[in-house]
Amino acid sequence: MDTTTRPRTLDYVLAAYGTLIVVASLYPFVGWHGPLSTSFDFLSAPLPRYLTRNDISTNLLAYLPFGYLLALRLSRPGRRGVAIALAWLAGSLLSVALEGVQAHLPSRIDSNLDVFLNSLGALTGGLLALHHARWLRAWRALRRWRAGWFLPHGVATLGLWLLLVWLLSQFALLPQPGVGWLDLHLRPVDSPPARIDQINLPWFVAMFLEITVLGAFVGCLLRPGRYASAILLTLLASFALKLVVAAVLLKLRVLGGILSLETLAAYVLALWLLLLPSVSRHRHVVAIGLLAVVVAGRLWYVPSPLWPSGSLLNLVGLARHLAALWPWLALAYLVERQVRAARV
Repeated sequence: MDTTTRPRTLDYVLAAYGTLIVVASLYPFVGWHGPLSTSFDFLSAPLPRYLTRNDISTNLLAYLPFGYLLALRLSRPGRRGVAIALAWLAGSLLSVALEGVQAHLPSRIDSNLDVFLNSLGALTGGLLALHHARWLRAWRALRRWRAGWFLPHGVATLGLWLLLVWLLSQFALLPQPGVGWLDLHLRPVDSPPARIDQINLPWFVAMFLEITVLGAFVGCLLRPGRYASAILLTLLASFALKLVVAAVLLKLRVLGGILSLETLAAYVLALWLLLLPSVSRHRHVVAIGLLAVVVAGRLWYVPSPLWPSGSLLNLVGLARHLAALWPWLALAYLVERQVRAARV
């Protein structure tokens, strides 16, 4: 990309992302009314009594790309500190303005904590922009790694994007089939159940199905000779991801539930099944069959399986919608690949 088109492209992306922030902050744009007091009184109000990690994470992450893009656009040699300061200031002013406008909307709550978190997100994005060249080098290294492990571009690319959707869906804190929940009293692995009827069977089945589907799906994207090592790395990475997501969104005392006997047993059983020679040879059929089971299970057991509860404007709500879509998208992708292969 040449020097004349790069700033213009950044301008377009920055304008689009800024518009997205405005729309998300003021949605659903109904019920406008005049404020009972000055719109910016919330800045000096006491902090909210109840804080959730979901709200904290959403507000931090929402303004991080804005700060990154703006600092990158304003960056000049020797003046990167000024670009970061301007990105932080712009993010802070935008957040104050939008929170002030929210005072006119009965469905939204203006909050000084949101302003602080949004400005902190913009500052964090600006600081990350300092290392933009390193991120580009890392991206090129990732592309080389992708070329060595996965099928060529055009065959596996859409599948890899679907893996990214699966990653984001983990913030729903539910296994993909949508069965089980952390308030079902999962016990940490060092406190096993005293009786067999205390085992959380729905969670075990849901976790086993999700991880087996994930491994089989990844197997369909791999180059020959990469299967066993890639499956092991996939399962280890997915387990680490679940721990990180739970640590970000949940209280630490609940985190032990992720390390429950049911979860670990589901991973061990999924690894054993995926490494069976008959499964690895017929990975496409296995993946399609398991995805069909997941889709059917969601239709049967999960309320509103295609449009779950939760707002698209916060991290957990968005993840729930992505989790509802992912099995359908992955199934359609694999079926389309099988149909195309049969025609060749």
